[in-house]
Amino acid sequence: MEKPRITIIGLGSVGTAFLNVLSEAGYQVLSVYNRSEIDPDLIKKFPNTIFTKGLPKESGELGDIIFITVSDDAIESISEALSESLAALNGKIVAHCSGAHSSVVLSSMQKKGVSVASFHPMKAITPKTNSFEGTWFDVEGEEEAMLKLEKIADNLKAHSFRVEPKAKPLLHASAVVASNYLVVLAELVSKISSLGNVPEETALKAITPLMENTLQNVKELGVTEALTGPIARGDLKTVKQHIESLKKAPELLSLYRTLGIEAVKIAVRKTGDSNSLEEIRKLLS
Repeated sequence: MEKPRITIIGLGSVGTAFLNVLSEAGYQVLSVYNRSEIDPDLIKKFPNTIFTKGLPKESGELGDIIFITVSDDAIESISEALSESLAALNGKIVAHCSGAHSSVVLSSMQKKGVSVASFHPMKAITPKTNSFEGTWFDVEGEEEAMLKLEKIADNLKAHSFRVEPKAKPLLHASAVVASNYLVVLAELVSKISSLGNVPEETALKAITPLMENTLQNVKELGVTEALTGPIARGDLKTVKQHIESLKKAPELLSLYRTLGIEAVKIAVRKTGDSNSLEEIRKLLS
């Protein structure tokens, strides 16, 4: 079956990644639109793609599937602008890549006869992203659009799962915790280590493999069984020592206490409640 032609609106990290990955996978990226000037090197790299500053003015310039890869706040206004400026778009699919919004923000495009959806990659995307292999996409919207997008995910050696519109902001919040707040935890690691005069670079080099190993354990064993360390063992004296060491950094101690209380809850699931865990809970509280 012939692959659909693609249009991308927005050349940030996500749009650029889609351009690179879809082209590499054999999709014809017919046209790309961007609010600002487009890097000449990118234009040279894709000689068969039409690059335009601004929004499309004619339906004939558009592919079968149009990806809107702009910032979350701009999606609805761009959808409205396109629905006003373009003629009938019957049979085309329009999908945005926001994790927070559902396809409802594309409702103005539906009046033009398009099928709408959201197609969000659960991946920390940077300008260097060149593959979606193994990535999970959450998909939501009209059936026709979802089927085509799920096929694209398959072709990219990625995975997809369907979600209800109301689940989008909750799923996105969980993705923020998983990705962005993992970076915050790395910052917390470096700050705590610096209290002992361990250089940030050294601390991160030493701790990052531990973080990776823990994530692998979570993947293979689940959250409860992946918990290790002093709280999982009920080592009250160790936790007391940590708290004493962090008293000179109240903000870090507050985070340690908050996260520790959540760890106690997991430990109770793992080993059952005990006097030592109850004492640790009181100490952290």
